[in-house]
Amino acid sequence: MLEICTAVATKSQAEKMAAALIENKFVACVSFWKVTSIYRWKDEVHKAGEWLLCAKTSEKLGKKAEKKLRELHSYKMPVITITKVKTDKNVEKWVNE
Repeated sequence: MLEICTAVATKSQAEKMAAALIENKFVACVSFWKVTSIYRWKDEVHKAGEWLLCAKTSEKLGKKAEKKLRELHSYKMPVITITKVKTDKNVEKWVNE
């Protein structure tokens, strides 16, 4: 199973991206919540409120999910992380179905 995560600027963007991933059947589940990010961009330190999305998907659909996130993302350089995770067999079965 894969977990794909990215941060976006607003709750409405998070909801739109989550809905698109689910509607296209690229992921089984998307969770999102408010976070605070501190980062360096163009040699300046920034602090921003963002929404972090984490989606659960199969290895087979990981590239399609990532592509959809990139299409919908508003950031010039979105950070999208993809991590292979181990979980309960029943969860993996659900995600793969």
